[in-house]
Amino acid sequence: MPRLWLANAEEVLPESDPFYDEFVRTRTMRMFPRFLLALEPGDFLVAPLPIPRDYAEYVARLLDLGDPGGLSLEVRGRTAPYSLVEGLLADPEALEGVRERTAQGPWVLEPFVESPRVLRLAEQTGIPAGRSRAELVRSGCIGELNDKAWFKAFAASRGLPTVSGEVAFSREQLQEAIARMSARHPDLMLRKGVFAGGAGNTHGSGPELLGRIPTWYAGGSVLVEPFLDIASVAGSLAWLGATAVRFLGIDLQVIRDGSWSGFDYPHPAGAGADRIREGTLSLAEELHQQGARGYLNLDWAFLQGSPEAPLILECNFRHNGFGYVTELAEKFFGPSWESLVIASREGLPTSSRNAAELLERLSNLRLEGHPVLLSAPGGARGAVLTSPPEAGAFSVAIFAEDAAWVKRALEKVEEAA
Repeated sequence: MPRLWLANAEEVLPESDPFYDEFVRTRTMRMFPRFLLALEPGDFLVAPLPIPRDYAEYVARLLDLGDPGGLSLEVRGRTAPYSLVEGLLADPEALEGVRERTAQGPWVLEPFVESPRVLRLAEQTGIPAGRSRAELVRSGCIGELNDKAWFKAFAASRGLPTVSGEVAFSREQLQEAIARMSARHPDLMLRKGVFAGGAGNTHGSGPELLGRIPTWYAGGSVLVEPFLDIASVAGSLAWLGATAVRFLGIDLQVIRDGSWSGFDYPHPAGAGADRIREGTLSLAEELHQQGARGYLNLDWAFLQGSPEAPLILECNFRHNGFGYVTELAEKFFGPSWESLVIASREGLPTSSRNAAELLERLSNLRLEGHPVLLSAPGGARGAVLTSPPEAGAFSVAIFAEDAAWVKRALEKVEEAA
């Protein structure tokens, strides 16, 4: 059944937050081209901006998707704060384009994140939303999984190890919690309950954090926790399908210049991997029984000196980077992808002005007799451009059977870019 993809990534952000508009402009609006890589023949994408034609042509060739001009539809409707779904409902031309495209045969909506807005779009278009049980979405239960404070309490109630600390729900509570916690810990971490990409976090001493509150806090929940000496952060991934749960693996989050920059798979988690797998599957099975469907992505912290006792940090119950890259790996390499080594990087610098120029630079790269750039499904190794150049940065995923080849290929790509 063909899917109408919705790049509604902005819905994981709190619209009242002072950094909402900045984050939508700098991160959310730049990430939607990667959804093209999730398409199957016959699918199409509803996006907030036009897809660069050269990148659409590249993806269409790569995945045999047909006419690159028919892969996406731009929503021009604008609302304040920005919402893709609200924009679509306010854009008669785009809405008519959706109705024309989906007039023949059954379709299903495939949103980045399930929400009541998506259900309303389903009702107005007649296209079923089709994943989790509608009541879970309508009541906010699916959204709560993406709330760090709610999820922390949920995970702790299931016996999973979490970070110590407090939760504040007002400015006064936040000030009081910082004062109490700073008496025991010289450095604290504040994490907004609802935010994405690490941009809702800040850390410092108690006095420093109290001084930031007027411009940083705009309501909602905040976790006040000790600043941890973290050795690495792992991400676990499970797919909650129509009838069963499938554990997909564990990645190692990559930090570059102080910011998140992708992941390596698999994580060399050692003994802690068993605990991550067990904890992920226990939550996945419970949520699956309740009617939740989709990707369950959990973040875990390994502290220095504690390789066997990972702490669960947060949940992303939505499409995510780990999920779409592993889907891409399965398209290219089949079920054996789980034995591969993967390096996925975002925000890599480039002087290329567009996808065509960058692809030209990468097209002649070879390593051990293999082209570095993949051109079609099959083969044993290679790289895929996972987002086109934008503001001097691009994204790539590299797949191979051994880590050394992946490392050298990534070096070659960065040098050529």
